[in-house]
Amino acid sequence: MEDPKHISIFTGAFGSGKTELALNYALKLQETGKKVTAVDLDIINPYFRIRSVREALEVRGLNVVSPCGRLAGADVPALPPAILGVLDDSRGYGVLDVGGDDIGATVLGRFKGNLRDGSFNLYFVVNTYRTHTRDVPGILSIMRRIEKASRLQVSALISNPNLGPETNLETILGGHRIVMDAAQQLGLPVALLGVHRKLAGRLKIRDVPIFPLDLLLKLPWQDD
Repeated sequence: MEDPKHISIFTGAFGSGKTELALNYALKLQETGKKVTAVDLDIINPYFRIRSVREALEVRGLNVVSPCGRLAGADVPALPPAILGVLDDSRGYGVLDVGGDDIGATVLGRFKGNLRDGSFNLYFVVNTYRTHTRDVPGILSIMRRIEKASRLQVSALISNPNLGPETNLETILGGHRIVMDAAQQLGLPVALLGVHRKLAGRLKIRDVPIFPLDLLLKLPWQDD
């Protein structure tokens, strides 16, 4: 947050929590007084997408770029041209949420020419309690597939181990150790540890910054 890149891209396996991370990051960045736009590049998940909470985000002053009208609920790569404006605006900051796994990451290939070296960070969000990222080999495999599909290299991992409402401190600590092991093998930093705000104050970890998360996205049948 002290020296963010012009563009922050959040990728990850399906169910990693990357959209929650992206939204919380965008709102936190906005609190520093910067002009921030959240960009919905998720063509995979029909539920947890930025466009589903667009109005609530705009009420809070956050700019949002996402498919509108009949295309808002479509599972096709119908991407608004305003995305290019976000990528090319050096005075503002863009936070991009990209669809899960390598299939969703292929959309980034369209914009490779607009992503100048040194102007962006590509974050790989890891939840070790999801099927394909439970161990180091799985994490490395998914990350390499995303890099190949997007034609971009990951800048850092983001640790986000959770079991939803069943998450406790042991859940977080156990999963985070696996993420740290993966990062060491990859030679990459772990930029953040995402933790629900209710647990963040109880967690004693010094190896990476703890990033308190507010639950912004919910399934239609979920309560507070």
